[in-house]
Amino acid sequence: MNNKKIIKFPVDRKGYTGIRNSSYRDFDLSQGYSEIQFSSKKTEYNFNESMRLFEEFIENFDNPKYAANVNKAIAVSKYNVDARVWEIVSKDSTEYETELRLIRLRDEAYNFEEGFVEGMSFPINYFHLRVCHHLAEFYLGNKLYNKVVGAYMPVYMTLDMDNDIMMSMYHNFVVASLILNDFTEINRYYKLANKHRKNDDEVILFSKVFYYLMQGEEREAVAFYKKLIKKNKYISDVLDRITNPKLIKFSTDNDCKYLEALNTVMKFDYFLSKEYYFDFLMHVRESEYVIGDDLDKYANRKEITVADMKRDRSFMAIRDTELKIMHANFLLTKENFLEITKAEFLKIKGLGKGTIRNLHMNGVMFADDSEFDIQMELMEDDLW
Repeated sequence: MNNKKIIKFPVDRKGYTGIRNSSYRDFDLSQGYSEIQFSSKKTEYNFNESMRLFEEFIENFDNPKYAANVNKAIAVSKYNVDARVWEIVSKDSTEYETELRLIRLRDEAYNFEEGFVEGMSFPINYFHLRVCHHLAEFYLGNKLYNKVVGAYMPVYMTLDMDNDIMMSMYHNFVVASLILNDFTEINRYYKLANKHRKNDDEVILFSKVFYYLMQGEEREAVAFYKKLIKKNKYISDVLDRITNPKLIKFSTDNDCKYLEALNTVMKFDYFLSKEYYFDFLMHVRESEYVIGDDLDKYANRKEITVADMKRDRSFMAIRDTELKIMHANFLLTKENFLEITKAEFLKIKGLGKGTIRNLHMNGVMFADDSEFDIQMELMEDDLW
């Protein structure tokens, strides 16, 4: 395998709001908008115009000419929660500040008098639910996986999954459960999907590819990948673009379908950023054969956090900022350093020769180290 890990998504995560369809007829930006009920034509018209302005911005967000569209859209209709979320997450704020602003917007949307859709038991405030989705995706993007379920009101958990409006919530639950290795919960969501005939949903299918990879069952992972590609062939195009970032021409001639596939793949960016999952996913795509013992090595791998590294005596002399950089580059244990040379290590921004000496002090060795070299280096430090 030449592909070791993801290089770059075709669209930057911060520049993507989850909007899946460029059509504005009946507010069809995403599932749910077409079912919204407004109390007056004026309110409906303002919302429609606001969404038009926001879509124009999204389609041209690299063009400064359209930068003012976000504020214009918000001024036209406060109910454009997508534009308001964009305005929040695009600011250069701390994670805590961004979270607080999203929570305030969620609380405000709960009291909206507009934007309800017919539910199976009672009308659902879709604008509120939409902000909940954005908050959950913020938690996923910032690795706050335990907070994902709490982004929603408990009442939403009781609603039947057969309503397409609720699918985004279950997508977020499935991804968070996978990351947290919470197989009890994920199996419950899979049963609900099967009960309501949603087991061919693209996100559900793709999650099962990773689900079986995590359990060391590659045959099943291959089977679900084939089913997924049969359902949406454009997902293969997205993965080709990820493995070949310089690829310009795609096999797809349908931009909307490609965008839908991209939206599905991006939900799993956590897994694609991990070398072991990405490597195996690429293998699954290229072969029907079982990978073998290597898969077992990773199947039950415990996710190591920065906090875990701080408790490791090997890293006791390393500062938190350096630990975070090492963690981001998959240097998680003492053994990982045996696979990298000192020259390769020094190419990582934020790490230097002082970090190497501190690692050597606690017995960490690189691929090109010898015990004699380390002893001489430490002796020189003592002499000086």
